[in-house]
Amino acid sequence: MKSFFSLIFVFNFFFIVFSQSNKTEVFAIRESGLDADSLALNIHHLWLKQAGNLTKNTVGFTAPVSARAYAYITLAMFESNVFDDSKNESLSNQLNAFKRTIWLNPLKSSQSIDKVIIANRTLYKMISYLYRAMPSSNQLEIESMYDSINNECISIANYQSSYNLPMILPIDKLLSFSDHLADEIIAYSKLDGADTSFRNNYPVSFDPPKCIECWTKTTPGYLRSLLPYWGMNRQFLKNSHLSSDGCELFEFSSDSTSNLYKDALGVYENSKSSDKSFEIIAEYWDDSPGYSGTPAGHFFSIAIQLVNNHDLKLKDALEFYLLLGISMNEANIICWRLKYKYNFIRPISYIHRYIDPYFNTRINTPPFPEFPSGHSYQAGSAVAVFKYVFGDDLDIIDDTHSSRSDIDGESRKFEGFDEMGEEASISRYYGGIHFKKTLDLSLFYGKEMGKYVINQLKFEK
Repeated sequence: MKSFFSLIFVFNFFFIVFSQSNKTEVFAIRESGLDADSLALNIHHLWLKQAGNLTKNTVGFTAPVSARAYAYITLAMFESNVFDDSKNESLSNQLNAFKRTIWLNPLKSSQSIDKVIIANRTLYKMISYLYRAMPSSNQLEIESMYDSINNECISIANYQSSYNLPMILPIDKLLSFSDHLADEIIAYSKLDGADTSFRNNYPVSFDPPKCIECWTKTTPGYLRSLLPYWGMNRQFLKNSHLSSDGCELFEFSSDSTSNLYKDALGVYENSKSSDKSFEIIAEYWDDSPGYSGTPAGHFFSIAIQLVNNHDLKLKDALEFYLLLGISMNEANIICWRLKYKYNFIRPISYIHRYIDPYFNTRINTPPFPEFPSGHSYQAGSAVAVFKYVFGDDLDIIDDTHSSRSDIDGESRKFEGFDEMGEEASISRYYGGIHFKKTLDLSLFYGKEMGKYVINQLKFEK
């Protein structure tokens, strides 16, 4: 189905229509309540959802690559709402090596269409660059989306005076500011060591170590090591790795009385269970590239649901998204650093060798070392941010996969974020691809990463 993007007026409502893949989303704001912040937040959400779609459809967007993209997108979202350098609201000089130089100090009124135009243009530029390997059909979609929003914003300012959303600065100045801001953040992203990583997820230059406890290639595909140098990437926060001090590998043993053997036996026995819920949970949180938005996209889907359900205002929402984006990116960098420090064996290899040579897993074993768990690290970091913003005394409904037919995508319900994070983590045990000890440690240190990012970033209140 051809996608279309438009902003339309119907009776007493202002609608943003986003139609894609036979799924239409409509945001409506009563004329009496229409304001620039609400409209800008809706535009940010449209682009975040586009990022989720592009993550699924762009070759090379594995979990770490995807989390990195979300980090830079949310940085651009946040900075696009900071115009004045006199209030110290920007994260310039807070983030490692990030120095912003472009400002729009004359923009004082929050009740103007200007910030909506800036958000739309900045995110269009950022997403076009980060997902530059996207299929041509997706490129046409985002161009159409950008043009439709931009043209209708100009129309609102010029011809819909009843909405009281004037354009304060000339359109050329707004677009120039947006382009320069996006270019600064893109230039910043190019120097983190991962600018072209989506093109080379499996570098032939890496030769994994060989030892009895070392990771080896597994089914399916017997692929080379995924992103073995990812842990060398520049961190957004120089010392974020300190939050993972103490995340150390447990002892390897093939002895049937050892803790590792018992852990592996638990993985094996669980795989034989006829309880369908194990498979449902494993597949729901699998979030493999090409099938979903990867773990980062999944947690951002939940985040958008939370922002809408709890009516967060623009500034608070952008701070929330930035904390989430940076936390998951840092979690991936440090997790991958530790993965290739320890190069630990996967359950399928251990079980084949010591328990049952015909064992198979419920979901595919990914092509990189077992310890720590990337899913659990990201889940932990996300849970810490969710709890910081919303507390933990609430019920959560996750409908991220409600439109999928290849798995049981029925909405999942949780009594608090810790319960959600624990299910996301244990899903890898049910899938047969991680040891339980690994998951427990990874979830814990993922939460520590989230707390570290929360404590380090200072937002003007």
